[in-house]
Amino acid sequence: MPRQAALKAARTLDPAPSEDEAEPTTLRLREKGTRKVHEYEGWAWKDSAPEVDEAEDDFWLNDLDDITKANVSKQGIEYLDEE
Repeated sequence: MPRQAALKAARTLDPAPSEDEAEPTTLRLREKGTRKVHEYEGWAWKDSAPEVDEAEDDFWLNDLDDITKANVSKQGIEYLDEE
C-alpha cells in the first residue's frame, strides 16, 4: 500500500515535459499505525492522453489533451524511535 500512496503523492508534483527531463523529489510517507517512514524518490511528467473511442457520450477523457504520469523508486524504510 505505501507504493500506491507514493504514486498518488508523486502525481501532485510539478510535472516535467517528459520523463527524461523529470527531476526526482524525495517523498517520505509514514505508515499509519506503525513507526515506519517509507522513503521514495518520485518524479512526474506530462504525457498525451490515451485515444478514446468516438462514442456519442461525453466521456471525460475525450476532453483531455495531456495527463500527468508519475513513477517512484523505493529508497528504504526508517524506523522511528519510541519515546
